[in-house]
Amino acid sequence: MGDGDKRREGFGEGVNAPADHGSWRVRLRRWAASGSGDVLGAGVLFGGEHVLTCAHVIRDPVTGLRPERVQVEFPMLQGLTRTPRRTAAVAAGHWVPPFGKAQGDLALLVLDEPAPVPSPVTLHRTLDYRGAPVLIDGFPEYQSGGEWLTGACMGPGGEGDERVQIDLTGAGRLRGGFSGSGVREEGGDRLLGIVAQADESGEHGYMIPAATVAKYFRRFAERYVTGPHAVPGHRVVPAEAARAARPHGLQRTVTRWLNGDEDAWDTEVLFITEDDERARQALYVVLNMADREQAPHLAVSPLDAAGPGPAEPGASLLSRAGIAPRVGSIGLVLDLEGAALDDPDRPELREALAVLRHELRHAARRHTAPRHRPAVAVLYADRSPTEPATAVRILRELADAGARLLLVVRDGTHGFPYAMAERLLPADRAARWLRRIGARVDELSGTERRARRLFHRVEPHVVDPPLATGYAARAALWTVQLSDELRPLTGRGGPHFLEKLSYAEQAVDTYLLRARAAEEELRAVLDEHLRLRGLLRDHLARLARRGLAEHADAVGPYREAQRLLMAGPCPLADAERAVEAFARVVRRLAEADGDA
Repeated sequence: MGDGDKRREGFGEGVNAPADHGSWRVRLRRWAASGSGDVLGAGVLFGGEHVLTCAHVIRDPVTGLRPERVQVEFPMLQGLTRTPRRTAAVAAGHWVPPFGKAQGDLALLVLDEPAPVPSPVTLHRTLDYRGAPVLIDGFPEYQSGGEWLTGACMGPGGEGDERVQIDLTGAGRLRGGFSGSGVREEGGDRLLGIVAQADESGEHGYMIPAATVAKYFRRFAERYVTGPHAVPGHRVVPAEAARAARPHGLQRTVTRWLNGDEDAWDTEVLFITEDDERARQALYVVLNMADREQAPHLAVSPLDAAGPGPAEPGASLLSRAGIAPRVGSIGLVLDLEGAALDDPDRPELREALAVLRHELRHAARRHTAPRHRPAVAVLYADRSPTEPATAVRILRELADAGARLLLVVRDGTHGFPYAMAERLLPADRAARWLRRIGARVDELSGTERRARRLFHRVEPHVVDPPLATGYAARAALWTVQLSDELRPLTGRGGPHFLEKLSYAEQAVDTYLLRARAAEEELRAVLDEHLRLRGLLRDHLARLARRGLAEHADAVGPYREAQRLLMAGPCPLADAERAVEAFARVVRRLAEADGDA
């Protein structure tokens, strides 16, 4: 294996050079043996030999596949008599063509020899892109020296929120030659992502952010993507486990908070007992689903994407239950179990807090809407060595700065829940929480009522139909008991009462998930029964139009299908077979009658 092959196997070392010397800005041309080919677009150089760009920029226009080679130029290097150039090929396992609706579209190139000047830049994860002012460079036609545009990030976009929308704020427009170019944070040296596409006007575009790049190119990200992970490594859930996970009521609360729904509060509290492993895993799954970098229900291996487009995985149990947090909606997960907020031995925690404070300062200057500010899940502050009053003070500062908090605690006996109830939550939280649970119970009661009506329609015709659930009466009794307990507490409620409310809401939401599932199953059974009756009626009408309704060959199969569908409960599969048997007779008789 030669040196060039070794370079293709590994990622090069970074260097400490000024971030603005332009070495990272590269121009891509179609490779031509006789000289320079047409300009394809732009790319970003990382280290001395890797170029990140969009797959559609370099894709072969004839075959639609990856090219064998691409010409890479370094037009921004100063003091040279001619523009340096290199030949590059797509790195093995790092080709993700566009698929779905604005998904994928990434390619990593490896130079045939090191770049003239190594690039010092990295891609940087941010907690919230909304409102961030950015600079975009590209190489449009007839502007060989490139062009800079100014814009502002507007928030997530594209299927699964893989991309971030950018609206231009100055002169110029996005056009051919900008795809693959770096998006740089104005006033700083951080690259946030690369440009992927623009609308017809050229006034709006989409960026593939650092976290999306990291999702597809994990090995590359280890070297060239900086900034704290939204979800710490020890709380990452394997994609297979997430797709097979069963819905849990707490995931509805967390999803509403992540999505900024109207009935969600900026500061939510969730109690999970020490021994409830299923609830903890349910929490980690929904947080992973909200992380643009993890998003296990959307995760695609670059190797799987080597063809025209990866096959989409089957819908998970969670997505079928309506648990679908927006990808990218979680800004940060702070896991404080056994860790102090100011622990010098936890640099990743210290960095995460520093980045969070930086983002909050910028969000305040951008006048970002509250529901669009960073969402921060704080896990197990009641298991942190940080003194409770200090922890609550720090969290209060974050909340006052605009952070939306999800506080996950183990029980109400620790000092932290007491301090949280007194100093972090509004005085009427318990009363408002009880009213919210009451609204969930009303929704549960309505769902079960509809399911019972469906059951009464289905039961006479179908064997063993799904049963409607009957949880509403029990849940309504809880709300009465909790209301009686709250009344002497004048509305505030201590940590023990908040703990009861949390468990009650989780249970009611779990019941609601089951009730909705039963309603959907019953509706599907009824729809299938009605569909078969409609088919039987249509086939009979086809025969009747030709005077063949009483044909000896048709009478028996029709009566059998009618008996199964109308006379009493029957398995739907038997009824479907009978309808299909009658349909075959109808087709045969119609063809014989001259209606092919």
